[in-house]
Amino acid sequence: MAREVYIAGVGLTKVDLTGHIFASVFDLFAEAYGRALEDSNVRSFGALQVGIMDSEEFENRANIATKVADHLGLRGISAVRSETASSTGSAALHEAYYKIASGEFDNVLVLAGERMKMVTTEVATSIMSKTVDPEERRFGFTMPALIALVTQAWFRERGISGDGVADVLARLMNRAHAFGSRNPLAAFYDRPEPIENYFDAKRNLPVATPLMRKDCSPICDGAAALILTASPQAVRIAGLGSATESSSILDREQLTGLDATSQAARIAYWRAGVRDPRALENVVVEVHDAFNSLLPIGLIDLGLVDADDAIEICVGDPRGAPLNPYDNPITGPRGRLPTNLSGGLKARGHPVGGTGLFQIAENYLQMTDRFPNRAAQVPSATFGISNSIGGPGNNNYVTLLEAAGSRRPREAVPAPQLQFESRERRPERAATDDLHGASAVVEGATTIHVTSGGGPPLHVALLRIDGRRVFARLERAPRDEAPPEEILAGATVKFLVKDDGDQYFQIPPSRSLDLAGLVQSIRRRVGS
Repeated sequence: MAREVYIAGVGLTKVDLTGHIFASVFDLFAEAYGRALEDSNVRSFGALQVGIMDSEEFENRANIATKVADHLGLRGISAVRSETASSTGSAALHEAYYKIASGEFDNVLVLAGERMKMVTTEVATSIMSKTVDPEERRFGFTMPALIALVTQAWFRERGISGDGVADVLARLMNRAHAFGSRNPLAAFYDRPEPIENYFDAKRNLPVATPLMRKDCSPICDGAAALILTASPQAVRIAGLGSATESSSILDREQLTGLDATSQAARIAYWRAGVRDPRALENVVVEVHDAFNSLLPIGLIDLGLVDADDAIEICVGDPRGAPLNPYDNPITGPRGRLPTNLSGGLKARGHPVGGTGLFQIAENYLQMTDRFPNRAAQVPSATFGISNSIGGPGNNNYVTLLEAAGSRRPREAVPAPQLQFESRERRPERAATDDLHGASAVVEGATTIHVTSGGGPPLHVALLRIDGRRVFARLERAPRDEAPPEEILAGATVKFLVKDDGDQYFQIPPSRSLDLAGLVQSIRRRVGS
């Protein structure tokens, strides 16, 4: 039987937007490690688990776990690196947990973080884009562009479009900064964002429609340290779950959520004996919201709210006056489902390799009544839930914490799928030449303004042709460079394959005429 695993201490650095606080990734990890030692009586470790997504490109360093161990004075320790894109921090924690639960080690040090401010936003976008599928990169898709397609599909399912989407995203931005601006460790500490800032066209530039700059988490530096032990402590690891999804969204069953999060949550709840997560009491949640829209989507994927209620649960009724996030009766500090009180990835920051461990540590600090933002401290929190998204939603983790003295009874939960057999490899994508000239339905479209190569905006779409999905670029950009995604959603277009194999689509003339109205809507939205 697996041993119980407890948290013996945590250490978090300030999340830095300047790139000037930490001279190297070793300084970054050393600060987090020092703070964890100050928080714990544990001084010796059997193993070191290091989470960092891309030290090779951000810092030009490889064999990083060995070098971190040496710089921390832990020479001789077993040191292994974890990397699962933007869920790396959680992956490192999970691997460390199993080393103790198996009985192999008694104490394991987990360090996770990233030093990203060595490069420009354009270079960081290019580095991060390497986590997406080659077929998507071929058409210029970046991480924000792929999440833009998910965002569009989710809002369309809710019957929300145009200005209504912007109104919700603006309130989500405001919510994140309301908490992050009072979190002294957050990237945007003391920097609230009034809702009207979202509609300032000079300060809030488009990234991948409908996502704007103020929808996206920042490029930043930061690290977390967490000490795991077999010796009983105040908080234990109650359940872990992780799951993968297809490399490309072309192969996913649905676009309105991230199935890997739902599967990871089912596994974690099963291991913790939680039949109905909505019935949990004294809970606190940290959702991976690298983009504002992922907050409500994440709560749904975790099984914590109904899809039709998610927006109101997060920001109140968007048709009414804005709600003070601290007074939200559900997701505020005194609500039944306190969520992202750190400011989330949007306002606390997203040092990609460390984010998952930050979330777990923040839930631990809530449960031990030591949360950095005292105004957001949840009274008597005894159960913590966090999810971490790797890449464009295809390597996701869920981590459950529980007070060691909790008397919550374990419930019988049907076992999820835990074993997988490789029956056949994914077939190579069939050529599309035979589809030239076919009618296609637009499932989603976006204009990518911040491209991985720094070029002009790209108009791209996800099309369905007789049950098959393909990507395509818009053959001719619309006048005034107006993004066509809103009028195209669900529209029928013509699919074209050029002599060089590139795939395009044409907007029928009758649809093109509607762009003038769209231009006016966009101008009203940005106040120009």
